[in-house]
Amino acid sequence: MERTLLITGFGAFEGVEDNPSGQLAMALHAPPARVGVELPVTFRGAPVAMDAALARLEGPPLAILSLGVHPGAAFRLEQRATTQLRPGRPDNDGVAGDALGLVGAPLETTLDLLALEAVLRAAGAGEPELSGDAGGYVCERTYRHGLERGLELAVPALFLHVPPVGVLPVASQLPIVERVAAEVLCQARALTA
Repeated sequence: MERTLLITGFGAFEGVEDNPSGQLAMALHAPPARVGVELPVTFRGAPVAMDAALARLEGPPLAILSLGVHPGAAFRLEQRATTQLRPGRPDNDGVAGDALGLVGAPLETTLDLLALEAVLRAAGAGEPELSGDAGGYVCERTYRHGLERGLELAVPALFLHVPPVGVLPVASQLPIVERVAAEVLCQARALTA
């Protein structure tokens, strides 16, 4: 049985009608090696949809790669996720993250971010960023959930923020993110060997 890379992205939300992350996840969907899913932009729905995608796989994935869009021009590798969600910004269901009452220490990826940063540069991503703040919105919640599931399943998880389509079209982002996905798989295989 070939183990899968689960790739998640998001659809539209307030201020972002054309979200490249969901389009990229679906463009990279190539079962059984890669399964792409678009998650709802909701604090409660995104983790449920991720769990449903995991349950549809034939066994645990090799890794979880989550994508989201941020307003900056750089590709941004997220090192960690917290339970601290910013108040006042409702999701697509009208729920604010601070209403969830999440608790727990920050969780960090086990993947080599410096190697991933080098892959991004080599793929033509310009100057990528390493970040310790996944944004406090649904991306943060989703990354936290991915890291929690990764711990339970003994697989690595990563969150990559991509630029908006106005900065770089999806067609130009796709080969870059495809190289990141390949590196995530390579590192995940080495971790599980």
